[in-house]
Amino acid sequence: MIRLKRKVMTVSLGLSTFLIMGTAYAYSDVSTPLQNWYKASFQQGTKEMNAMAQQGLDEASQSFSVSANESVSKANANLKKMADDTSHHAIDSIEAASQFYSSQIKSAAGLAKTGAAVDFDKYVSASKSANDREIDQWAQDTIQGLTLKLGN
Repeated sequence: MIRLKRKVMTVSLGLSTFLIMGTAYAYSDVSTPLQNWYKASFQQGTKEMNAMAQQGLDEASQSFSVSANESVSKANANLKKMADDTSHHAIDSIEAASQFYSSQIKSAAGLAKTGAAVDFDKYVSASKSANDREIDQWAQDTIQGLTLKLGN
């Protein structure tokens, strides 16, 4: 019986010691280190997500900038080509008109030398200077129109 009492006492003492220690542990601030670890993990995850988002935004911004620069250079090349084509067309039409007027005057001069009018040389020179003025005015108007059209 003494053995039984001793066993009961030992078990009671062990159980009460275990319960007292468990209760003391439960009432202490054991959760504080766990909360601190959770907050630190959450902040680290947030920082990583922000860094990844910022990196994605930087890459998208850089890609957009490259795309915009390519578009601007293509537009500039197209404008330059259009300006060159338009100016060549204007030069060709001015030269064609000049040759047309010149051939008309030469054919009229050829008729005059065959015998009809005495003052025809004066008429030819006056017509030629009038046509030259007209061509110069047309060229200036064309150049002015191109300048306004291209915005230079």
